[in-house]
Amino acid sequence: MIDRLTALFTRRPETAEDWLARMGQPEVSPRDQARFLDWLDADPDNLDRYEAAKMQRAALEPLHAVFETELARLRWRQRRPAASRRFVLAGGLAATAVIGGVMALSLMPERSRLYESAPGQISDVVLADGSKVTLDAGSAIRVALSDDVRRVTLERGAAYFEVAHDADHPFQVGLRDRNVIVTGTRFVTAMEAERAVVSLLEGRVVIADRDAAHPNALTTGLALTPGDEARYRPGGAVVRKARTDLDAATAWRKRRLIFQDAPLSEVVAALSRYSDRPLLLAQTGADDLRVTAILPLEGDAPLIERVDALLPVRVQQTADGRVLIRTE
Repeated sequence: MIDRLTALFTRRPETAEDWLARMGQPEVSPRDQARFLDWLDADPDNLDRYEAAKMQRAALEPLHAVFETELARLRWRQRRPAASRRFVLAGGLAATAVIGGVMALSLMPERSRLYESAPGQISDVVLADGSKVTLDAGSAIRVALSDDVRRVTLERGAAYFEVAHDADHPFQVGLRDRNVIVTGTRFVTAMEAERAVVSLLEGRVVIADRDAAHPNALTTGLALTPGDEARYRPGGAVVRKARTDLDAATAWRKRRLIFQDAPLSEVVAALSRYSDRPLLLAQTGADDLRVTAILPLEGDAPLIERVDALLPVRVQQTADGRVLIRTE
């Protein structure tokens, strides 16, 4: 009943721009589809007008992304300050709360939100503070923008961050057992098997074992400069590799993967995020094979066929849907 009343009072589109907005909705009713065809038939020029409106919208799409980002930043800066939620335990110790495995000091966490990308799909996200995140395929982040620190946890996969500058509210990405802390910059984080990787494109980040709310978090951590890459395992020391290949670190954003002397297991793990079937190494000692290759993620042939053709491996598809990979 409500749907019928809504349809009754909804204004019928009259112009090409009206119809473009209506037909671009997630669900278009059969009645609107029929009316759209009637509108096209009513005037031979209507189809040209509709196509022109589509081209105009496509030309303005980059501006739409800019406006969306600026609006998010404006809302973040003008938000009403929340009432203080700081409390003290006996002995003067500030209480703590856990957000997605990352320790948050002094403030109760804001309700977190999970962002995920499906296998094979790269997704763009604009956070409430105006920061932009690109999720690699099969990746996930959990976001909690609190009154003191903007906290994000990379739960799986890889992500590119373009952080909105806000010196009063540090931006922190929880990665394994450490935090990547910034105020405004561009960087990439990734999980590879049991290892974490941070690649810095612009600005400055600090890899710390403390939360950004701690007064010494930035002074006790490892600072990176543009072009640096840091790798570490949980509980182990951070290994800093200067002047990394940033094109390789961000190649997935351009729908390709670049491997430079990478062990085969690392290659298979990366490819798994783009496959709708499980990829498995079918032999021991396969990491003796090191791979240097550029693999396009788009093309006419399925991903598995491209792997078989471009990498020094043999691929076998099983009846139960798995893909077995062996060295040649």
